[in-house]
Amino acid sequence: MQLRQPTRLLLLGLFLGFAFDLLFNGKMPGVSVPLFALLLVLGLALTLRWEAASAIGSNLWLPAALLLFAAMTATRANGFLIFVNMCVCLGLLSLIAVYLTQRTTTRLLLPEVILAPLQALGLALYHSIRVMGQARRSDLAAVPRESRGRVLPVLRGLLLALPVLVVFIALLTSADLIFAEWVQALLDLDILAMLWSWVRHGLVILLIGVPVAGALAYTARARKAGSATGAAWLTPPRFIGATEGLVVINSVNILFAIFVGLQLTYLFGGLANITASGFTYAEYARRGFAELVLVALLTLGLVYVLRDISRLDSPKTSLAFKVSATILVGLTCVMLVSAFRRLLLYETAYGFTELRIYVHVFMVWLGLLLTWFGLTLWRPGANFGTGLIVVVLGFVLTLDLLNPDALIVRQNAQRYQGLLPSISSQYVEEKIDVNYLTRLSDDAVPALIELANSTTGEVHDVLDKDLRARLSTRKQDEEWRRWQSYHLSRWTGFTLLSRYVGE
Repeated sequence: MQLRQPTRLLLLGLFLGFAFDLLFNGKMPGVSVPLFALLLVLGLALTLRWEAASAIGSNLWLPAALLLFAAMTATRANGFLIFVNMCVCLGLLSLIAVYLTQRTTTRLLLPEVILAPLQALGLALYHSIRVMGQARRSDLAAVPRESRGRVLPVLRGLLLALPVLVVFIALLTSADLIFAEWVQALLDLDILAMLWSWVRHGLVILLIGVPVAGALAYTARARKAGSATGAAWLTPPRFIGATEGLVVINSVNILFAIFVGLQLTYLFGGLANITASGFTYAEYARRGFAELVLVALLTLGLVYVLRDISRLDSPKTSLAFKVSATILVGLTCVMLVSAFRRLLLYETAYGFTELRIYVHVFMVWLGLLLTWFGLTLWRPGANFGTGLIVVVLGFVLTLDLLNPDALIVRQNAQRYQGLLPSISSQYVEEKIDVNYLTRLSDDAVPALIELANSTTGEVHDVLDKDLRARLSTRKQDEEWRRWQSYHLSRWTGFTLLSRYVGE
């Protein structure tokens, strides 16, 4: 891969490494994330221009999505949301590096989507060496031959002069008190600490900037003929017959049909059927949704693998497999609806938490992924990898838009105040875990203030104490006030807390 502007590319990578050090080194994530993402996108645009490359039009949503999810990290203060948004940003960056100029992302195979982060990291490191090598050769070619021989002698002379200077400085320090004071003042500057700080920042710039230059170079590589098709090695061998695959799927179909029949009788049939069987509502509703979600995930993996490893040589066996797999996907969706209903009833009775909200949203998107997979069985042009990308992005974006912490406070407040439609008053625990609410992030501050103003007694006292403590902690912590750490939820919470306390 011969680059047109290797020196420019290396300098651009080092600039981005400097920006990374300035924005992130020793600082809380905040507006730094979208700013760095914007710099990466602009750097990528410059690279494509320098290398006379162009992105595939259908892949231009990738940089836009990167900027969106990067902005969400500076919007939501919930730790889990910050983590998953940054993971999504890294995933999108890997897709940009590997496929932006090469293949449309709507044609990616599932293994290509999963392996993209590892592929991007490895190739960025590999191509960073090539960028430095080409930049060095390009710079040497631009320097006159007679000037090249002068640099090394100067460096050798400086190394030889260093011990000589140390000896003479020591002697002159002993000879003159004023000179000794001047040398001591220089030593009191803690030069070693200063040098270590420079070295530390320089290492960050190099360790980030050089691989970024390699990634940019790899992204702008020339498009190869035939790159629109997936790699042949990603297609697994078909080592079992159609009969074996059908037996496995239909055995699971029989088991799932029995289970779904019980669900229709007990859970969908009403709570009276549950209590009539000798179980309390708490015993029945508090368990099952996690196991059913796991069953749905395992089923999706099972059908996907069986489809790829079964020898479906004839139209008849292929049709039989599609029908059996569709039935299995349909039964799994019914079980997922059962898990969704279990969790909804449990939340209504016992309250909302972060984990329950995450699982609830995950169930919805997992159901959509199962539905998409069912469609891919009958439509060869529909790619499962595309559906997986959409589901992952949709899941994270839904959580961003829902604002789980604020939602938890409001829903639990409505339960406590009797405003939430419930299954039956005998099954609802009329308490509110106010101590749990105080552990939520700054995303919940507006809802917490609203709840504190609308309640009295112990609930108000606990919330009031927490809100005042949050404001006091925020005043003492200077780290979040740095411009790199600016965060919408933190600043909004600080402003509302100041008004609440009356400051």
